[in-house]
Amino acid sequence: MSEDPVLLQGSGLDLSALARVATGVSVAVDPTALERVAAHAAAALDVADRREVYGRTTGVGAAREQLTDGADGHGLGLLRSHAAGWGEVYAAPTVRAALAVRVNQLLVGTSGARTDLVTAVAALVNGPDDDLPVVHRLGSLGTGDLTALAEVGLALAGERPRAGGERRTDLAMGADDALPLMSSNAFTVAEAALLADELERLTDAATVACALSFVALQGNPESFSETAEQGMPFAGSRSVASALRSLLFDEGLAPQHIQDFFGLRTWPQVHGAVVDAVAQLRAVVEAMANAGSENPRFGLEDAGVVAHFGGFHAAHLAVAVDATLSALVRSAQAGTSRISHLLTDRDSDLPLFLAGEQAGSSGALVAEYVATSALSIVRECAAAPSSIHSAHVSRGIEDDASFAPQATARLGRALAAYRRLVAVELVCATRAVRLRGRMPRGGLAPAWRVVERLPDDVDDRDLSGDFELAERLCDELCAAPSP
Repeated sequence: MSEDPVLLQGSGLDLSALARVATGVSVAVDPTALERVAAHAAAALDVADRREVYGRTTGVGAAREQLTDGADGHGLGLLRSHAAGWGEVYAAPTVRAALAVRVNQLLVGTSGARTDLVTAVAALVNGPDDDLPVVHRLGSLGTGDLTALAEVGLALAGERPRAGGERRTDLAMGADDALPLMSSNAFTVAEAALLADELERLTDAATVACALSFVALQGNPESFSETAEQGMPFAGSRSVASALRSLLFDEGLAPQHIQDFFGLRTWPQVHGAVVDAVAQLRAVVEAMANAGSENPRFGLEDAGVVAHFGGFHAAHLAVAVDATLSALVRSAQAGTSRISHLLTDRDSDLPLFLAGEQAGSSGALVAEYVATSALSIVRECAAAPSSIHSAHVSRGIEDDASFAPQATARLGRALAAYRRLVAVELVCATRAVRLRGRMPRGGLAPAWRVVERLPDDVDDRDLSGDFELAERLCDELCAAPSP
């Protein structure tokens, strides 16, 4: 049975709904919201008859003072001149999510776009992959995904081929639609939303990996006890401490040390920063997905008003993504530390490199190299925050840019590396728990039933298959039921 459509109404669109759309779930447009769009479109036409309106009766950027001649081709001209996207193309799931974001934003009504534009974009979301626009990543500076959305507009107008190679005209694009369509960060918002949704699940899998390492290294549970949690002033740290208690209850841990190394002891603090950063990223992307921030913005009061402003600027998103990247580095470093201790800690009573009995075996030695390599990618992606950069284009009229698309692309690369690092810890921790000879029996038992599918052979062999399997198991760990 297919899932119910996601209702788009200009509000209430969240990460989980966008993730569903990305997988192919259809959307439905709220009729009341469409009526609101029609009312604002009429108001926008009235305003444009009485005064100059940016992008409708004038040029854009440094040409903002140039009046158009009122010809129907102005809208298409805007789309053609801006559709210069290049390089890598967005994957179909991201395109679907971005189009859903754009429909939802347009349903706020304040862009002044026609209802025909809204329904045409919604139809793209509900169509097959072959009918999606081909949208390139390179071109946006975080002041609106102008090039990407211009490509969408030209695909609707029949001037660009769809993903399947065909051209079809779904909409005659005019000046009433061109700039309203382009004035959004929909693609960057959608990509950030899908990454935040994935990272929320992966943070749970990372804590499961940490819990397994706790068992293998005989960590001290005092670091995440209720008494310790009372000294944690941040919600993320408290949630990680609570999760560790839930996972490790009834495990009967006998601490090896009165105080553990930081990779174990400070996990609530370090990983809690990721949890809080992702929560803030979620708040930002959901706010932007439900906002009518197009420039210009039209209202209905006083028979129609217009505001020329900078709502398209994605500064909040760039800062939130950069903060997530920074936090992810700390978490990745802690995971790498635990992997090193699992392999080489003299006090662990575990075989060196978690190797078999044959003298001189290397065992899982290479895991430390793989994890450190992944860590280097995460660090590289966070090393130069995009939100500190700027731009100076169009004769200085547009003299700042957030570079949110660039930050989001780096978050995607970092997240892929971080997932692999978590997978390496799962392989090492699972092997170490087996060598310890005590299988999890409490809160970790459901997760253990997932990771025990990893091979149990400790002889020297190629571990790449183990790492790949562990990476696939991460999502199952997030869904592992509580005992």
